[in-house]
Amino acid sequence: MIRHCVFFTFQEEANGKTRQENLLEAQKLILAMEGRIPGMLSIDCGLNFTIDDAAWDIALFCTFETEEDLTTYQTHPIHQEVVKFIRQVRDKRAVVDWR
Repeated sequence: MIRHCVFFTFQEEANGKTRQENLLEAQKLILAMEGRIPGMLSIDCGLNFTIDDAAWDIALFCTFETEEDLTTYQTHPIHQEVVKFIRQVRDKRAVVDWR
């Protein structure tokens, strides 16, 4: 099983919206991918509630059966639409993939 975990911090304002508004929109878009991309076994996404300088704003966690399934997800048009939105509003990104 392949696990894919991504963390983001968002800009204070972007696309005419606040950080919180963009976080909620990103979470909605991420969770809407569930069941729509072949090979994705699960997806979860949460907004951080801890106030800490080292904290990230939002995280997503997906599982896949194979590395090929992860590649399918990464190149899938639905995922690319989410990527397009997040690139406009994010500040930093960190990713970890493991078996």
